[in-house]
Amino acid sequence: MLPRPDDGARTVGGDAGMYLQTVMLLLRAEGLHSCPQVMWTMYRETVSKVVGADDGLVLFCGVAVGFEKEDVPRLRTGRADMTETVSFIGV
Repeated sequence: MLPRPDDGARTVGGDAGMYLQTVMLLLRAEGLHSCPQVMWTMYRETVSKVVGADDGLVLFCGVAVGFEKEDVPRLRTGRADMTETVSFIGV
């Protein structure tokens, strides 16, 4: 669970994303897999009560951690071509 102060700040998303990416890379280095889950925010009040989070914190997202089960079908979604989603300026 990644909580943040309930100060109304909207810029925390980028900071939290970079932090989560680092944690997830460290988990892979230790042989673990992970999956960030933003849907938890829909249940932030319930989750906060269950885990005993302070009133001054808001649930930003959760992360599932474990070992990949390799003998099951995998859901893979398509990816847009980089030219459809990225613009390089000054190159």
